[in-house]
Amino acid sequence: MSYKYNKYVSFIIVITLLLLILFFTNKVSKEVFLLIYVPLSIAMLIFGILVLKNTLKDKEDIDLHATEIKRRLKNTMKKE
Repeated sequence: MSYKYNKYVSFIIVITLLLLILFFTNKVSKEVFLLIYVPLSIAMLIFGILVLKNTLKDKEDIDLHATEIKRRLKNTMKKE
């Protein structure tokens, strides 16, 4: 799975949370909130689609990892 977008997603989440806090404490007007929140939402949607695409592309790696975990679990259960 690719983690190259984590920095951007984390930044967007922090900005969104700060914006929500400011909006709920009435420090930011509704217009300013929407003006900033809508592009942040679109950016999160785009990054989400990119991560999903990479996850689906790496399906073989995920299946291999799942098989390895199952094998280890079976070996652990047999030892007990």
